Parts: sequence; C-alpha cells; structure tokens
Amino acid sequence: MGKDENLEKERAWGLLTSLDLHECDPEIVENEEKLKEYVITLCKMIDMKRYGEVHAHYFGEDPIVKGYTVYQLIETSMISGHFGLNPGGETGYGYIDIFSCKSYDTEEATKFTKEFFKAKTFNKNVLYRRYWFEEKFEAQKGRAMRIEINEKLEDVYSKYQHIKIFDTKAFGKMLVLDETVMLTEYDEFAYHEMLTHVALNTHPNPKRVLVIGGGDGGIIREIARHPGVEEIHLCELDEKVIEVSKKHLPSVAAGFDDPRAKVFIEDGAKFVRENKGYDIVIVDSPDPVGPAEALFTKEFYQNIYDGLNEDGILVTQSESMYYHQQLISRLSTFIPEIFEKYWYYYSLVPTYPSGVIGFSFCSKKYDPIKDFNKERAEKLEGVRYYNAGMHTAAFSLPTFIKKKI
Repeated sequence: MGKDENLEKERAWGLLTSLDLHECDPEIVENEEKLKEYVITLCKMIDMKRYGEVHAHYFGEDPIVKGYTVYQLIETSMISGHFGLNPGGETGYGYIDIFSCKSYDTEEATKFTKEFFKAKTFNKNVLYRRYWFEEKFEAQKGRAMRIEINEKLEDVYSKYQHIKIFDTKAFGKMLVLDETVMLTEYDEFAYHEMLTHVALNTHPNPKRVLVIGGGDGGIIREIARHPGVEEIHLCELDEKVIEVSKKHLPSVAAGFDDPRAKVFIEDGAKFVRENKGYDIVIVDSPDPVGPAEALFTKEFYQNIYDGLNEDGILVTQSESMYYHQQLISRLSTFIPEIFEKYWYYYSLVPTYPSGVIGFSFCSKKYDPIKDFNKERAEKLEGVRYYNAGMHTAAFSLPTFIKKKI
C-alpha cells in the first residue's frame, strides 16, 4: 500500500487530509448506503483497520446542518465527513477528514474520493500533526507563538511555578515557566549580554554585583566575563529553576561554577531591603505576574536605590515596547523620581513577544553613552551579540516609544 512520503521526513506523529468537495452527484451525497460504501472502500484502499461499523446520521431540522454526518473509527484514529445538498438541490457537497497516526497515500485517497462523489471541484489540505508548544502571551488580542517540540525533557512543579524544559526543533533547549518562554539556547545570549554588559561597561569600576532572579545562570555567566568584578551575588526565589538549568542548560548555567558567585535562595524584594553596598544591581525578572509583581513597584526600585553605592547602577528587564507600553510608561514616570538618570533601551530576541525585549537603565551618576567605556567593551571576550556599536545603538528608540517615556 502507498504511504505519504513526507510523514517521516516531517517527523510528524499524525496525518490529516481534509477534502472539501463541491458540485457532487446529489444522489450519492443523499444516499446512506453509498456513503457507507465510500468509507468501507476507502479504508481497504488506504489499509486502515476499521473498528466497528460505519455510523451515518441524518440531520434535517436545521438547514445549516441538513444532510448526513458519517464517521468510522479506525485503529489509528477516525474518518469523518458531512454531506448535503446545495441550494436548489441540483448538486451536493462533502467535507471529509481522514486522520490517522499511521501513514497512508494522501494522493490515492484524494483521487478516489473525488471520483466516487463525482465532484467537479475540490480543495485539499494536508496537515502533519507534530508536538507543539504554544505560548499564548496575549491570546485575548489574537497573539500567540508556536514552537515545534522534539521532546519534553523536564516537567516539574516547584513551590512557586510550573517548570518545563523542551528540546525544540528550531531553537534547541527551551526553558518555560508557567507556560511562558524564559529562554532558548538559540537566542538567550542576546538577552543576557545586553542586560549585563551595558551596565558593567558604563560603571568605571564595578566590584560587587547583585542579580535578582536569573536562576538559569545566564546573567552571572556574563558578569563572570569581567575580571575586575570581585563578588557576584545571585538572589533567586525558586531553587528548582537553578537545579533544572544546571541539569539541562549547562552552557547557560556555566556562571554558577565561577568562584566569585554566591547564591541566595530568598525573596528578591526582601533581599534588597536588607543587603546594601552594591555597585550594580541587575534584575532578571519574569513578567509582572504572581510573585514577580513586587519587582515592578516603586518601593522595590527605592529599596535598590538605597542599597546601591553612591555611584551605583540598576538595570531591569522591562518588557516589550510593542506589547507593554502602559507598563513602560508607568516605569518611566516613577523611576526618575528615585534615580538621577533613567533610560530605556532594548535587545532583539526572536523567541520573545514581538522579537524585542526592553530594559530600564537607572543610575545615580553615570550616563550609558557619555560614560561608556568603549575600550573595555571591545576587549570583552566570548560575546555573540553585544559590542560597542550595539551598546550605543540600543538607546536609539523609535518615535512611538519615545513619546511614551
């Protein structure tokens, strides 16, 4: 028997052929026995083992659904269809779905179906069913992102959130927290490098650096590229994120091996109230929902300000300029009430909503452009996104977001 040549190539677990038949023989689409004959013959032709008999039901009260609905369970799924007469009754129509996780010849099935119902016109759509992850970051506005999955590597619940690790077809391994993509191996460097090096190459002599969040380890990996830094503190609420990242994302979590790194499993908002003396604080937070909401408040920024040294710098994850303008506008209202200097800048990260993620640069003294240490930036080793040009270009904003700040 023929098979679909693309099923294995597509690495799909199921195959759906949808056929829309028009201008069919009305005597066939209105004949229950002929419809059953079609299903039985089709199953033999494409080598599908039938489970039970063909079911056919006529619905006649509502003109929208008037006609026969037919279905046949097969060992590997189901064949179904709905048939009826077009207005006037001179021609008929049929809408048929042939779905199976076993391969079959879609061309053979299509040719037989068209000829059996004597359809003059038809549409064919073949869908290969794969394993997808869908992030519905703004489903109410019709926005979502689908990523094809090769394998689920981790699926655990911590005290705080649902943690998953996937191996994806396009982006390598992917960390997902509460159904939201945190990072992928493919593009995480664009986020981690820009959240880290802009501040560290603006401050003239950063010695003590604190990271709030960042349990995947990407930020401390980037801080570790700066030999002048003496202490790297990371405060992460969820120890399970660190554990899972070390296990599945060793290239990201490499910073945990640096002898300067010290980890605190605590609430970040509480930690900044009680610990002071940092040159730079980097807030690598998830979206402002749940426990992370506290990381987007005026009180939180004030506590960090109080804990920074007199020339300290704060940088925070500050969402997308396309999707979160209200949040950015709010931050740009209260941050200048606390810090002497404030800028919004951004990085390009394909697997984040809109492909753009923004950051708030908050400083007591230094200007990220005027005080930028270009020489230090050019000597930085191992970076893939960040460079001197990207440092300055990131602060050049589109007109629509400049008006919001």
